[in-house]
Amino acid sequence: MLDTVKNENEKAKDILATFAQYGFKKTSMKDIARAMGVSRQSIYKKFGSKEKCYEWSIHTYLSGMYSKIFTDLNNDDIPPLKTLINVFDTFIGQAIDIVNNSHGTEVFNDALKATHASQEDWPLRYRTRLAEFLERHNYASSDKALGMAFALISAGKGLLLEETSRSQFLEDMTLIIESIVVQDN
Repeated sequence: MLDTVKNENEKAKDILATFAQYGFKKTSMKDIARAMGVSRQSIYKKFGSKEKCYEWSIHTYLSGMYSKIFTDLNNDDIPPLKTLINVFDTFIGQAIDIVNNSHGTEVFNDALKATHASQEDWPLRYRTRLAEFLERHNYASSDKALGMAFALISAGKGLLLEETSRSQFLEDMTLIIESIVVQDN
């Protein structure tokens, strides 16, 4: 089951990368089929249309991303600073390759709209769980944890607009995380 979910998330990411490369209008079902390694007929059978495929890809990618983030935030087997870096790599670092394509900002904007329109209310849940993590690991008091979580998330989103590589994002995000969460400890 877990392999199937991971496989679906990888397919969704590959499809989104295709849309980011060609743009929604110019991406063909043949392009999508090539990205998934299946026939065009299989794509039509599974999704019915390019629009449905795009919607599925965004929702599946976001669902997998937030699921991994929430799992990581609940895992106390990894050092807390490493967990934070992993969480922000999942949240933003892995998307840099998509965003830096010629139509990547279109895909990113559509993903943001889907995130905020979701019934799952992922952004609020993420901020809340991140704040709980910061408090649990004594990086912030209960009255400051939500503000610190918001600051980290905002800083990560800001870096997305500036960085051109995942490695540079991780380097700069690590600097921010260590500066913010370690300052009072």
